[in-house]
Amino acid sequence: MNEAYPITVPKYPKQVDHLVCEEIEGEHTFFYIHEEKGTTITLNAVASAILDMCDGQTSAEDMAKVICETLDVAYDDALRDVKAILQELTGFGFIVAES
Repeated sequence: MNEAYPITVPKYPKQVDHLVCEEIEGEHTFFYIHEEKGTTITLNAVASAILDMCDGQTSAEDMAKVICETLDVAYDDALRDVKAILQELTGFGFIVAES
């Protein structure tokens, strides 16, 4: 039986140390490697910008406001997407709670 366990996203997520980022030239895509775990993830430009905002002081709500201002999208849509991206990044171990 496979049970899904909810992933708790930190209120103020912080990018972990030991991430290496490579931009895939001409595609607006970014390839991240977690050097300690050996895990990888490919992100589009928006998701990469969200990861960059994970400084341990910026909340999902604040990130959504930046996305709204930058991309001219509705706040509710931006917040939903930011939370989904943060959940994925947390699941991959790329962000943690500020200690």
